[in-house]
Amino acid sequence: MDGLARIAGPLQAALGLLTAASAGTAATLGAGSGASAFNVVSGVVLSLLGFRATDSARRTGCQAVGGINLLVGVLGLLGIDRVAGVPMNATIVGNVINVGIGIWGLVAGFMDRT
Repeated sequence: MDGLARIAGPLQAALGLLTAASAGTAATLGAGSGASAFNVVSGVVLSLLGFRATDSARRTGCQAVGGINLLVGVLGLLGIDRVAGVPMNATIVGNVINVGIGIWGLVAGFMDRT
């Protein structure tokens, strides 16, 4: 669980910042403006959970953020690239990243015994 929050959190935030700052990277990953913002927020929340939260808060937070990432990724894989009119991931790469973080978060949150 610490690994998810302390590794995936900063990486996801960096990915969001990179796709927000670079139109070329965003186009390559198919990340819409909503996906960039989602990745920044999700990554920052995971990072804060990893470095500042109690074990209980970290576990619950990883479950919640993991579930939301999984939902965003699965919706994208099903071809839904807009949520409430906000453009999300339009290609498989961004969706697979969100699904991976989602599964990791759920597994880490539910398997932790502390």
